[in-house]
Amino acid sequence: MNAYKYKLGFVGSGNMAKAIVGGVLSSGMLAASDIVMSNTSGKSAVDGVFCTSDNSYVTANSEYVVLAVKPQVFKSIASSLRPVQSAGVISIMAGITSESVASALGICGSVIRVMPNTPSKVGMGATAIAENNCSSQANAFCRKMFQSVGSTVYVPESDFDAVTCVSGSGPAYVFYFIKAMTDGGVLNGLDRKVAKELAIATVAGAAKLAEKSDDDLDTLISNVCSKGGTTIQAIDTFREREVDKIVIDGMTACKKRSEELGKG
Repeated sequence: MNAYKYKLGFVGSGNMAKAIVGGVLSSGMLAASDIVMSNTSGKSAVDGVFCTSDNSYVTANSEYVVLAVKPQVFKSIASSLRPVQSAGVISIMAGITSESVASALGICGSVIRVMPNTPSKVGMGATAIAENNCSSQANAFCRKMFQSVGSTVYVPESDFDAVTCVSGSGPAYVFYFIKAMTDGGVLNGLDRKVAKELAIATVAGAAKLAEKSDDDLDTLISNVCSKGGTTIQAIDTFREREVDKIVIDGMTACKKRSEELGKG
């Protein structure tokens, strides 16, 4: 049995990798000395965590390895990761299947493909984990790691393009709506700072209410709308302009692009 120097290694140390490490450390799941990261400069990305420019050092000395590089970079560095001696490989690279990762690394075992999203940076991520054939220990470790930065769900890997258009790209939709709410507030007389603060707090509060309430979303909408009142005027306008259809069409275009990137 391999006596690993580190419990967890990261190939790549960008924003998502740093967010995951931050969650793992703050949750107490691991200590900084249990983690190693690599990047081209070899300079530390997280205080107390050893960093190297040698990718093979990470794959040779870590029980679990997270591939956290840009998908377009992976092909050019795959050879530098071999031979992979880790017990489990976890990929957060968008658009690259677990089968493709395993083939590029020359490993027989399955790879756990994962799709986190940017709210992981503040501990409120939504992470999809692909169903896989890895060991129960690897899956337990993977799930615990991503639960340290938010919530997790298991889905078939074939659903990952759909996941992309919901949670992977979804934060941008929410930011877009917050911006529209802020702009609407300013247009109707509010100071921009005040409008933005109210819009952000409203979206955060509404999301928490949707999470905690036993009511479905249609009921929650109706609960805010009084006949002849103010809210229904906005909702009726959204319905007349088919805002829901616009959102769904955008998400469908997002999924289609994800499928195209996966084939490329």
